[in-house]
Amino acid sequence: MGDPDPIAGVEIISIRKLNIRWMPVLFLFPSVLCYVLFKYYPLLNMIYVSFFRYSIVNPPGVFVGFSNYTEFLSSATFWQAVSNTFVFFALYLGLTFWIPIVQALLLSDIRRANAFFRFMYQLPTIVPAVAGILVWKWMYNPDFGLLNYWLHFVGLGPYLWLNDLNMTKLAIVLPAVFAGNGISLLLYYSAIKSVPTEILEAAKVDGAGPWRRIWTMLLPNIRFIIVIQFVAFMSGVLLAYDNIYVMTQGGPAGSTTVVSMLVVNTAFQQSRFGISGAMSMFMFIIIALLTVLQNKISAEKD
Repeated sequence: MGDPDPIAGVEIISIRKLNIRWMPVLFLFPSVLCYVLFKYYPLLNMIYVSFFRYSIVNPPGVFVGFSNYTEFLSSATFWQAVSNTFVFFALYLGLTFWIPIVQALLLSDIRRANAFFRFMYQLPTIVPAVAGILVWKWMYNPDFGLLNYWLHFVGLGPYLWLNDLNMTKLAIVLPAVFAGNGISLLLYYSAIKSVPTEILEAAKVDGAGPWRRIWTMLLPNIRFIIVIQFVAFMSGVLLAYDNIYVMTQGGPAGSTTVVSMLVVNTAFQQSRFGISGAMSMFMFIIIALLTVLQNKISAEKD
């Protein structure tokens, strides 16, 4: 028998090294394909369309360069929508973002019926969001809504709620205060439970009270989850549309018109798809910059 061919052995080894596990690839392929088709393709197409005066009859229309960008940037309506968007962001941040964290901290101290309370916190998530918003819109009715009916027993009201320029933004945010967020609560709860109990017990023995343990032990150890949730929260609020549209359609007097609503109205009511794409690109850049800034600040603290 002759000696084995060394070249053939090298080829077999290289083939084995390039061996691909096709089963995971096949399972991932549909989701990756959907993500590319419905996320990346619309994003790239939006960037492309933003440089044209888009024509439905003869797409993409006339190339105008950055003319669409300069047009909406010089519009007072756009900057009012930007202002409304960030006012909503400030209200949501101050009134709602911290609620799941507090709920998770309280829930982590409950020993009996803990699973029951976790289940009850998830129940509101099965209600369609639009259905819940419609219920609140009915409660806000100035003539026969439940809120004014209840408030008159304590000598308050009636309030116009969604028709008052000074109250309408708060009225839109208020349902989120009571609705909570069951998924965020579970994420925070799991993160808190992953903190080693030995650290907390040692701090307790050293005389650290509940507040000090929360600020110096629990919150720093779940900061990674808080940062991730904040990025998702920020993008969700800055792109909010459905709750505002159902409540006020952008009124009264444009006081609740946000950028996402202006994008939709510009595209589908005015058929100005080029300017709509340019505004979408602007918001994409703003959210991307805020996300990078948040990640940089978080990295510096680490």
